[in-house]
Amino acid sequence: MDEGPPRSVAVVGLGLIGASLLGALRARLPRTRRIGVARRPEIAARALADGLCDEAGTGAELLARAELVVLCTPVDAMEGWLAECAEVAPQALVTDCGSTKAWLVDRAAALLGEGRFLGGHPMAGRESSGYDAAEPGLFEGCTWVVTPRSDADLAAFTPWLTVIEMLGAHLEVMDAATHDAAVAAISHLPFALSAALVQAVAGDPAWPQARRLAASGFRDMARLAGGDPVMYAAISRTNAVPMLAALDRLEAELVALRARLGGGDGGEAWYAAARELRTEWLSERAASGRPV
Repeated sequence: MDEGPPRSVAVVGLGLIGASLLGALRARLPRTRRIGVARRPEIAARALADGLCDEAGTGAELLARAELVVLCTPVDAMEGWLAECAEVAPQALVTDCGSTKAWLVDRAAALLGEGRFLGGHPMAGRESSGYDAAEPGLFEGCTWVVTPRSDADLAAFTPWLTVIEMLGAHLEVMDAATHDAAVAAISHLPFALSAALVQAVAGDPAWPQARRLAASGFRDMARLAGGDPVMYAAISRTNAVPMLAALDRLEAELVALRARLGGGDGGEAWYAAARELRTEWLSERAASGRPV
């Protein structure tokens, strides 16, 4: 890739992230040729009709015309697309927008060789999914993590890192294992907890009455349970060990609360400690100019 922005970008997967990325590229890099690769022909046709792409379809052969390929499929589908990149786009650089990194970075090195792949993860999801949920401003103000295997990876992808910042995102560089442990705690555990909460409450004999009483508190806690189950399952499979560690920590906290309640303690200190930790986190984010 030249030092300037990529002349052509192929985005594979035109759901929330992929379609939003195409829209953001259209707004910020109008001279870059945009190629969309969708799973369903009707989505490719819509992306073309909506002007998100200069070219769109469902076949891997489209990748051959891209200088940079961005994988935005569910994470467990990415290995197959890496193999396609190796076959039909041997000169292209490849990155992704998936939620788990360590396994993917390793597979990319095996399939593409060193220096052609940079793991990426824009922290910009929402509970709505699919093409219709796309928003070109989705990445403004978000943290976009990249997980290089070496400094050489960062050097090779310097033009793409510049594009990420042009989209309004804050760039964060870390190793893949650290990323996976972090997102297991602050992203993957919350959607699993939200799903568990909804199922636990719905299984309660009082649910017929509770569902009529439920308001903003339950709505906010249940929000993530509205996410894409295919995506959630793919993330859980590919980041199982860090997720299990996060679940262990959550279970320990629930055991602590159960012990307090069993001993007649309402848990005031336990709740107060959580409130203080939350306040510290929000204050730190505000002080850094990146409020949540």
